[in-house]
Amino acid sequence: MPETVGGENILAKFKDKTRLRYVALGVVVILVVVVAYFVTRPPPPPPPPKVLTISMGMEPPTLDPQLCTGMPNLGILRLVTETLVDMHYETGELLPVLAEKWDESPDATTWTLYLKKGVKFHDGTPFNATAVKFTLDRLLDPKTKAPAMSAFAMIKSVEVKETYTAVIKTEPNAPFMRLLQYGPSCIVSPSQVKKLGVDFHKQLAGTGPYKLAEHVRGSHIKLVANDEYWGGRPKIDIIYVRPIPEAGARLMALEAGEVDFVYHVPPADIPRLEKNPDLYLVHGMPTRAMHLTLNTKWGPLRDKRVRQALNYAVDKVAINERLFKGKADIMDCPTNKRSFGYYKAGPYPYDPAKAKQLLKEAGYPEGFEATLRYGKGRWLLADEIAEAIQSYFAAIGVKIKIEPLEWATMRAKENLPLEKTDAQMSYGGLGGVTLDADRSLNEFTKAAWPPYGLEPMYYENTRFDELHEKARYTIDPEKRKALYKEAIEIVWDDAPWVFLWFEPVTYAARKRAQGVYVRHDETIWLKGATVEVKGGSRTLSLLQLIAIATRDLN
Repeated sequence: MPETVGGENILAKFKDKTRLRYVALGVVVILVVVVAYFVTRPPPPPPPPKVLTISMGMEPPTLDPQLCTGMPNLGILRLVTETLVDMHYETGELLPVLAEKWDESPDATTWTLYLKKGVKFHDGTPFNATAVKFTLDRLLDPKTKAPAMSAFAMIKSVEVKETYTAVIKTEPNAPFMRLLQYGPSCIVSPSQVKKLGVDFHKQLAGTGPYKLAEHVRGSHIKLVANDEYWGGRPKIDIIYVRPIPEAGARLMALEAGEVDFVYHVPPADIPRLEKNPDLYLVHGMPTRAMHLTLNTKWGPLRDKRVRQALNYAVDKVAINERLFKGKADIMDCPTNKRSFGYYKAGPYPYDPAKAKQLLKEAGYPEGFEATLRYGKGRWLLADEIAEAIQSYFAAIGVKIKIEPLEWATMRAKENLPLEKTDAQMSYGGLGGVTLDADRSLNEFTKAAWPPYGLEPMYYENTRFDELHEKARYTIDPEKRKALYKEAIEIVWDDAPWVFLWFEPVTYAARKRAQGVYVRHDETIWLKGATVEVKGGSRTLSLLQLIAIATRDLN
């Protein structure tokens, strides 16, 4: 009996050893299969790119920053080219960019800029003081016909002191540094401009975090991440910019996931978007002065009484409540309340009886006919606003023909000199770029007549020009405010605009896009922005691979 038991024990031990050999062999087989899987399988596909799609109501008329107009357009160009300084999207604080620091003379006439070293343009050209001089000289050259040239007219010279030190001489101008964050002053590659000439916009070379990949007019602009960006490679790989003129169509594209960020959300759509769990709203700072530009050298509009009558004819409060749900700020000064130099001069109340009386006094008791043009897709609810104004003007006998234009066509017409223009009335907005009355009031000066300015009003008032110029020369803040006060009173009374409101600023984005903001001047801010990848491949762990291999063996 013991022998039998002993035999059974020996047999059991033999079976155990055999089982262990099989287990070991199985492990070896699995490992061989796993290794073979890794060796023979194709390499995993690269992760899909992080793509952000932005939709605006218009398309840039050109991708040349010195020639481009429209702040959202300039915001896109500021992703490719860069300004010397920036302003924080939330606080308005002045921030260094291509200029690391700067010195200002006590009389605000000499500005010494110490530039960032080791920066290159996308074409390989080094960034330095020569590039700064080249860009600003180009902006100020009358042959360039830069629409914003008059905004920089205080610049007397740009000097290259050292390779990375530029000195700008100006007429006395206390807020000058804030102007250097305005898009038309984006620094461009001298080599690329000289090489391509008028075709520079097709291969725009800046120092920014993104490079221009393609521009298919009417379809999209494609930007790709600059791997060698001096500030570190951006987190978003590709940016598409799609023009969709109709606000409703833009929102449909956003809600369908076709785009990630849209400009100009109509206030009536805000409650619906707030309920969408996939979206969020971005609220900007309302600084854009919306108005009708009146050609003060044309027909009936030569008479100040006619221009005042048009101001009394429009019920701004009713339009604000009906179209903007009360979110616009009715204009009582050409400069917004957040800007230095603001002074409450109005508003013009709704008074159609007074408007008719003024027209009668001016010799137009039966009214007159005029054309009102605007850039389609550029301004929030512009179609509805044009129709509302047409109706209000009709009530005092002024018959308006509405002429919506594609933005590039609109700007080409608005930029003509007095002797060539056919402008009568235009609906548009002037942004508070520097948050200082100097810039806001500049468009009313004679120096800002097109083609050197943006607005075909051809307004002329010698005293206003004197006050504006003196304010630029004045360093003392309180004295500057006093000068601006008198200038604002003059322009308000002369009424070269129909003063309307400051446009409400609301944008919408999908939650997959985070860190997307907008500056006070409507230019997009993407510093640190991220986008979740749609879909993407999944990397398998070793245990998962073993399980797959074992399953396949079975």
